[in-house]
Amino acid sequence: MKIYKTEELIEEGKSLYIFSKKNDHSQATHVHDFIEIVYVLGGSATQVLDGEPLEVKRGDMVFLNYGSTHSFEAHGEFHYINICFSPEMVGSVISDHNALSLLSLTAFNEMRSGLNCGKISFFGRERSEIEWILSDMLRECNEKRSSWHSVMESYFNVLITRMLRKSELCQSGEESDEIWREFADFVDGNLTAELTLSDLASKCFYNPSYFSRVFKKHFRMSPFEYIAERRVQFAMKLLGETKDPVDDILRRSGFSDRSSFYRAFSRYTGMTPGEYRRSEVKKSNK
Repeated sequence: MKIYKTEELIEEGKSLYIFSKKNDHSQATHVHDFIEIVYVLGGSATQVLDGEPLEVKRGDMVFLNYGSTHSFEAHGEFHYINICFSPEMVGSVISDHNALSLLSLTAFNEMRSGLNCGKISFFGRERSEIEWILSDMLRECNEKRSSWHSVMESYFNVLITRMLRKSELCQSGEESDEIWREFADFVDGNLTAELTLSDLASKCFYNPSYFSRVFKKHFRMSPFEYIAERRVQFAMKLLGETKDPVDDILRRSGFSDRSSFYRAFSRYTGMTPGEYRRSEVKKSNK
């Protein structure tokens, strides 16, 4: 599988790159270590993002996470614009107000299925305005006149803000709840992974402080507290339903050592693992 690297497209010391391309064939599955926005100028294609097909046509904009697998098959001539950039580029346009909308745009690779995440469609005047912004970004990148990269960054901020505005109009509260439910499922499926705040924040392009604030607003606890709680709950289930040794259970629950497991378990249940297991045995014998 082809891996596209940042240094192949983005100049050293710069943060983004834009180009326009026409294709009348397919592009094989590939991955890249930067973030990418694809805007369709003409034609149509089937984009495949992390194995999920997505039909796109003129006016559609697709947000691709770094590390995502991506391919497409053009239906005739397919004309598109790509913007490639680093995660830090979006930091200046994130606020408490739009953070959930950005999460719905980027999602997590594991959450994309079934949510149609990452695609926004522009029509009429909005589409004309978006295409004008992209056209001027292309001109600045090609001509490289004085302060050209600063101009591109300013246009980029406007573009991201337009995407967020459009996403907020299309997004209901139910969809936001679905995103967080998918996040909870993601944590439950990766309890043994090293789920650090920085890793989780980087997946949706927040800096850690923004991610923590938005997370607390929804879950009423910090990401660290939530992950620890879910690990303890899984350990409780294993203690009550199996006779597996405690050391095996703590590892399967995502704890790295006995002391951190006992400390978290006691904080959440008020008991040691052994006391909890004995209480569950008594309940089942009644």
